[in-house]
Amino acid sequence: MFFFLIASVFAESIVETVNNHPGATWVAVEYPPEVITTAKLRARLGAIDLNEGPSNYVPDTSLPDNFDAREQWPGKILPVRNQEQCGSCWAFAVAETTGNRLNILGCGRGDMSPQDLVSCDKVDHGCNGGSPLFSWEWVKHSGITTEECIPYVSGGGRVPSCPKKCTNGSAIVRTKAKSVGLVKGDKMQNELYSRGPFEAAFSVYEDFKSYKSGVYHHITGKMLGGHAVMVVGWGVEDGTPYWLIQNSWGTTWGEQGFFKILRGKNECGIETTCFQGTFAC
Repeated sequence: MFFFLIASVFAESIVETVNNHPGATWVAVEYPPEVITTAKLRARLGAIDLNEGPSNYVPDTSLPDNFDAREQWPGKILPVRNQEQCGSCWAFAVAETTGNRLNILGCGRGDMSPQDLVSCDKVDHGCNGGSPLFSWEWVKHSGITTEECIPYVSGGGRVPSCPKKCTNGSAIVRTKAKSVGLVKGDKMQNELYSRGPFEAAFSVYEDFKSYKSGVYHHITGKMLGGHAVMVVGWGVEDGTPYWLIQNSWGTTWGEQGFFKILRGKNECGIETTCFQGTFAC
């Protein structure tokens, strides 16, 4: 009980520090435990092998000042999902990027299966994390199936063995990427505008847990680990440029499951570890 009281006080102090910070461009809130706790946050951070090098991001002035993939491709961007208490963010980012890009091409298969990667990708580490590079290479060589075929069941942290058939007994059909690769900073906007959402991984600090709205930038707290998400847009809010990001923590966190993060400063490394796959119908 004493531990939880201390944790609560510490979390509140982070909220107060952020909301009282004169340079803050975002609002922090104390979420109820059913939404997120520090322990739950730690369990969800599963992106490894982040690129710590500098970003070469420059704004692409040939593109609109504001862009949202949900508006560009209405009905094609799949809803926010919830990885729960498993460090499977890396698998969700790959599955969601794949599903959206297939939808945009006109051959969507609905939600793609993060569980396929969590259970079957032998290069990565299930609920203990995965590499953006290795997981995309896995999809290129082995493919990924649909959520209908292999539903997500690792929300509690348990990773079952790789199934031999779909849950309905049919054969597993996997979609392979034609090509995969790094999205460099100076190509991020063009990649998103031309082909659709892609994966980005970044370093998560303690204050990120309390994000409610606005344009996030790190203010207080130590670094806890790496997290993989999906970039779906960009824009400017009250003079502050941002990336629009779809998270995999459900819709009760952040801006209905989305968040904005400072653009152009490689905030938390958001502009150095971005990956994508290309597909064909």
